[in-house]
Amino acid sequence: MLELAERLLPLLEARVGCAVATSIDVIGSAPQLVGTSMVTTEAGDVLGSVSGGCVEGAVLRECSALLADDVARIRRLGFGDAAAARAGLACGGELDVLVHRLDPVVLPELRAAALGAPAVVGFVVSGPPALLGRAVVPTTVDAFAVQLPGSPVARLHAALEGRRDAGTGGLVDLACGDATVRLYVDVAAPRRRMIVGGATESAVALADLATAVGYRVTVCDPQAALLQPGRFREGVEVVVARPHDVVRAAALTARDAVCLLGHDEDLDALALLTALESGAGFVGALGSRATAARRRAQLAALGADAAALERICMPIGLDIGARTPPELGIAILAEVLAERAGRDAAPLRSGSGPIHRAAPTR
Repeated sequence: MLELAERLLPLLEARVGCAVATSIDVIGSAPQLVGTSMVTTEAGDVLGSVSGGCVEGAVLRECSALLADDVARIRRLGFGDAAAARAGLACGGELDVLVHRLDPVVLPELRAAALGAPAVVGFVVSGPPALLGRAVVPTTVDAFAVQLPGSPVARLHAALEGRRDAGTGGLVDLACGDATVRLYVDVAAPRRRMIVGGATESAVALADLATAVGYRVTVCDPQAALLQPGRFREGVEVVVARPHDVVRAAALTARDAVCLLGHDEDLDALALLTALESGAGFVGALGSRATAARRRAQLAALGADAAALERICMPIGLDIGARTPPELGIAILAEVLAERAGRDAAPLRSGSGPIHRAAPTR
């Protein structure tokens, strides 16, 4: 649900009644991640998706039913390949969906998630029937816990805050006296960062695409004329500065990316070296193979070892025949995503086994 924070905030603040269907477990193959949600308003507007289109019709019916009777429910969609196909789950998996009301208690966490900050919401998925679908956030734990057997205040705090701090959602079993209450914990991790060095047309395309898939993008260039207002989409940060200075100040982590697109011989090697030292999980640079070889030699002369040089994706981008700036943006982002997921970027038709495998947690 938290992935829809920016779109849900105005609805909740306006007190629009909403039914939320959240995927809480997936068995087999499914196109969306556990935790994704689909929302239906009382006016019939729809946001989000739980299965990429496979079972949305059934989910809409469940949301409409909840808006009519106000009873939370869990539904399993798909029971093996044949039954899943009949139910509309074309990929053959099974999907458990919690259908619940959008509760005002989640407002602080929605606001945090919309700002790109860590956020967490827990939903009861088994336990006392009266609590099914109820939401709990860190600020409501004390009042919520007294409704559970044994009033497990400390354990409930630990379940929510531990998952939030780890950045991973999922099902959590909570010991409550002689009983066990199961929660689905929805987590919003801080937005991944991408620093793009060089305000080229390819950078415009890459910034647009990366923002669309959830990156917080900063484009930097020492030439102010290339960073004029309106050139980059709203939400992209533009900084008149040298790339290595921006990277050095950014406190990057293994979840973040640095992409150098500027072809500045005086700055590229220093920017790459700084990026390698920054902790960024992805470091890449645009250029020909000859340029890449020259940069590697410069970096080696500056003290970069073989392991560090191997980390650099250079020339950056997947080989899809890209020539125009939008095509180059696609090729670059595709490599960033493939590296992040630990995939080899081969065509899906050339492989076997489940398409939607778990990605590495970085």
